[in-house]
Amino acid sequence: MKITTLRRFEFSASRQLSNGKLHGNNFYGWAGVRGDIDPHTGMLINIVTLKKIVNQVLDRYDHRNLNNSLGLIDANTVAVSQMLWEDLQLHLPPEVRLKSLELAEMDEDAALVEHDKSYRIVRGAFSAAHRTHAPKLNSEENRRRYGICNNPTGHGHNYRVEIALPPEADIDSQLWKTFDHRNLSLDLPEFANINVVTETIANYIAHLEPLSYWVRVWETPDFYAEYLTGDDLYRLGRRYRFHAAHRLNSPHISPEENNLIYGKCNRPDPHGHTYIALVNVEGRLDHMTETAYDLACLDQVAQEILSPLDYTYLDRDIAYFADHPTTGENIAAFLYDQFQPQLGGSLASVQLWETANNQFIASRDA
Repeated sequence: MKITTLRRFEFSASRQLSNGKLHGNNFYGWAGVRGDIDPHTGMLINIVTLKKIVNQVLDRYDHRNLNNSLGLIDANTVAVSQMLWEDLQLHLPPEVRLKSLELAEMDEDAALVEHDKSYRIVRGAFSAAHRTHAPKLNSEENRRRYGICNNPTGHGHNYRVEIALPPEADIDSQLWKTFDHRNLSLDLPEFANINVVTETIANYIAHLEPLSYWVRVWETPDFYAEYLTGDDLYRLGRRYRFHAAHRLNSPHISPEENNLIYGKCNRPDPHGHTYIALVNVEGRLDHMTETAYDLACLDQVAQEILSPLDYTYLDRDIAYFADHPTTGENIAAFLYDQFQPQLGGSLASVQLWETANNQFIASRDA
């Protein structure tokens, strides 16, 4: 298991794209670092330290003309994110390394930089109806498995889509019209006689955009399906919430060190959060259902694991945290260790939002 700590950031700047006019954007993003958790503090890096480093680097970007401050002829989002990656690398302490850098234009397209690759993330949306119905299952099996989602009249969603492309690539400008305000089960010949689930939609968009590395389709704010084109693999993400109190206090260091390291989070009165956990599973399509994972089973596992954490004081009520400070890193690692025996090789990662600005990922990959 590997841990990534991420801090959200924002800045505002003007820029000019190639053959374009000077304009401005509000940007936001996530800087993710990876390293080893300090067993005494429970931290990979103090989130306050990471925030200071990011803010220091952003002075070159915030309220600047990016073409001038970065020396770019075309200050597109990928180019800016690559520069920001390089700047952050120089300022991080040697015991941590930059894992990912996501930079987004507010409510528009984005860029993602990792150690060996950069992506352009194109975003889109459409509203459509569909019926969840697996043709290889009989009527009773479909009703039992899919409930009201199997009603012949269908139902609908406001879908949001993210497509990862090479930096210079773009999508067909008419792409979203293929799906918008359609009944996908009835209006698209390509979906005839197949189960029109979110995996189906992600796969089809990937085939319409053959340069894509992956396509992620959010059916609701709490569920997405992603098709990984190179591996012919699917990843599903399901968001859950629990409410818990905690106090950052390590039994392995002195009271003075606790106060210095954790600041107000070390106050004697515990504070707390509405934690959001996004559980990500991977798999290939089941021949009968044409889905990558049984979401009802995932929900049941999540209920069993997260219910004991809901409305609790983690430090006092959960035995694991008697000896492990309740940092975001330790909570994410704890959740991963709880889900892994239940989900086995299907579990890809557990993402934990402690606040809107602090995120922690426990994953199996390097």
